[in-house]
Amino acid sequence: MKQLIKLALFLCLYLSSAGTVFADTENWCGTYFEENGRGYIWLARDDFGIGSSSCNLEDYSQRAEKSGTAKIALNFTRNRSTISKWRKFNNHLIEVRGEFENGYISGTRFIRDMGV
Repeated sequence: MKQLIKLALFLCLYLSSAGTVFADTENWCGTYFEENGRGYIWLARDDFGIGSSSCNLEDYSQRAEKSGTAKIALNFTRNRSTISKWRKFNNHLIEVRGEFENGYISGTRFIRDMGV
């Protein structure tokens, strides 16, 4: 009985961690801005679920004009001091990498800045 319980616990832990390991991490392209002490990105609606295929001003503008944009929160910090490091990208087109889940991009990592 104890071995069965141990096996069940092991499988539960293994499967729960496997879900996070195999989650889709994509590149996202959009205009960064801040609101109420939180970082956001204007993401083209065409990019939802699949990530941004390319990140340059021309391609982003076309996708945003075609499908519209949505304000997506960036979850890149556990403390608020990190927001000041991102402030220099305000109103810049940026590319980030992370997982889109529950209406925000989690585990956000900066890739590059395309400027204004």
